[in-house]
Amino acid sequence: MRGIIYKDLCLFFKGIDKIVLLVLGGLLVLFAASSGVYAGMLFSFALDMMVGLLHLTALEKEDKTAWGKYQRTLPVGVGKVIAGKYAVVLLTVPVSIAGAVVSNLAAFAIYRTFLPEALRLSVLMAAVVPPVWAAFNLPFYYWLGSQVAQFACCPLAFFFVFAIKNFEDGMWALSDLTFLTGNVLSLLPLTLLALAGLFLVSLAISAAGCRCKG
Repeated sequence: MRGIIYKDLCLFFKGIDKIVLLVLGGLLVLFAASSGVYAGMLFSFALDMMVGLLHLTALEKEDKTAWGKYQRTLPVGVGKVIAGKYAVVLLTVPVSIAGAVVSNLAAFAIYRTFLPEALRLSVLMAAVVPPVWAAFNLPFYYWLGSQVAQFACCPLAFFFVFAIKNFEDGMWALSDLTFLTGNVLSLLPLTLLALAGLFLVSLAISAAGCRCKG
């Protein structure tokens, strides 16, 4: 079980290649040029999406190496294998949280304006978005394959791009989300409970799909 988790973590970090870094670098320059003091927050949102996509990339690499056939020979049940995938998603949440903190501090260093509400929102989204992204897409992968899972993430990506674009165009402001930024600690237990429920349902669906395909 620990070996499988370690393997999945290695695949995740191996997915951070030159193309990913170039995309993130381009987004950083774009937000820095057009979003001012909010550049760090918006960049952290983009990083949240990238973390979610990297998990799908890792699964695609497994498919190319026919890992599934070898996995069936291991003395590890399907349930534990799937649970390991979801555990890896949680273990990589610190990556997006660290990115949220660093990007907001970098924006502060450049623009000399610190926005605590932007930092709080960035950290909250960094903790929530990648697990939700994975919980939504993993069942598609185990039932219908990696290509369908990649297409299934398009609505989520569109929603985030739409939200970022509306923010840049002034359609909404950070003050519109004060109920989130001002109540992070009070919302935390409810958020964790909702995420736990979502993860359990998603894990059960994924395990059923894996058993059917196996």
